[in-house]
Amino acid sequence: MNTLIVGRFDQLSDAQSSSRELWRAGFLSREMSLLYVNPHGQHDIHPAGGDEDESPGTHEAGFGAVRGAVGGVGAGALVGVVTLPALGAAGPLLGAAVGAYAGALVGALKNMEKPDEHPGRAEMPDDPIAAGVPRTPGVLLAVAAETPAKRARAIEILGQCAQEVEEARGTLRDGDWVDFDPLIAGTVVR
Repeated sequence: MNTLIVGRFDQLSDAQSSSRELWRAGFLSREMSLLYVNPHGQHDIHPAGGDEDESPGTHEAGFGAVRGAVGGVGAGALVGVVTLPALGAAGPLLGAAVGAYAGALVGALKNMEKPDEHPGRAEMPDDPIAAGVPRTPGVLLAVAAETPAKRARAIEILGQCAQEVEEARGTLRDGDWVDFDPLIAGTVVR
């Protein structure tokens, strides 16, 4: 596992330009990896899609569903009583069942927390890897920095065009970051 200096770019052309500068500074092509991080939720890590086992905000949905179902039973039964002449004795039961279902659905959706509108680096913890903070989407250029001098030079070059420069741990093999995880960010250094 190597120390990697990683720049995040909004434009591929900026990342390619930085790659050429790193090459001119003595970094080998096999010591660099250029890749793209999809927006959150689009990494397709799970068979059903997405990045996480649960969607944010679903922890409170069950309580909301129960509350909605209770309210829906009463409202549905009242509607069923009104339709008693048309549906007969099944009207209140059918109304209660439909009301419970609709109430549970609405209650669950209303009780879910909204995820952050703009998840970003403003509240970055001291150790993002331990906190499980996902990477910001964009073009990444990672370069292996074996020595303190190479680390400083990589930070300097990437910092000229990158929106963010971070330090991470990883393995580069012939230009591929083989153990890359888009859900784990490194430590921001610039």
